[in-house]
Amino acid sequence: MRVMSYNIHHGRGTDDKIDLDRIAKLINDWSPDLVALQEVDNITSRSNYMNETDTLSSKTKMFSVFGKNIKVFGGEYGNAILSKYPIIHWENRNLPRVGDSEQRGLLAAWIQLKDRDNVTVFISTHFDHRVKDVERLKSVEKIKFWIDRGDFGDDLIIAGDLNDTPSSNVILTINTFCDGSNQSSKYKTFPSQKPERQLDYIYTCNKGKYIIDSYHVIDATIISDHLPIICDIIYPWMLIKSYWL
Repeated sequence: MRVMSYNIHHGRGTDDKIDLDRIAKLINDWSPDLVALQEVDNITSRSNYMNETDTLSSKTKMFSVFGKNIKVFGGEYGNAILSKYPIIHWENRNLPRVGDSEQRGLLAAWIQLKDRDNVTVFISTHFDHRVKDVERLKSVEKIKFWIDRGDFGDDLIIAGDLNDTPSSNVILTINTFCDGSNQSSKYKTFPSQKPERQLDYIYTCNKGKYIIDSYHVIDATIISDHLPIICDIIYPWMLIKSYWL
């Protein structure tokens, strides 16, 4: 199963053009099964009053959901998910706020994968960007609490812009309860034209249940201020099935 995470900067590229066609083309070219999107606009004046989630869903022929975090420019702004497979349930949850920061959110979609009895929960999220990591750490604690409580079941993938680097306390903490094996100093995602650091990640949770393979950053310097990341996630049942075939 191929998974992508992409902060699309409300469709605005480094050339200052809002162009969802090139975002859709990139997605179609790489053909991911699941896509976590961040910084998505819904009917805002700055994005020509487009419903960006529905537009990308139509152009990629994927199922979609959108989770609003805040109102902005007369519309809404938040995270979105695209899926090749049916979305049977979804929830948008607020993450903790510290001070007067922007409300951040976690969008979770329960997805019925082909040839699977159980559903997979796929999460798109976007953490606080400020220098101090207090709010980001609280967000990690909240997500761990939800996972430990069993809110998202046994098949869980988390992807998004976490606004911190692999050596940070935030990322090291997530690594204690999810698989962060896709982290490396070579996976720089921001800023897109001259990437200096990794801020965007894909995690599988319940360690050992999946194998993360073919993880890399896509060279798309103009489309957004972030670069998209992509990986293939291999389930053990897929290996067994292919062996017997």
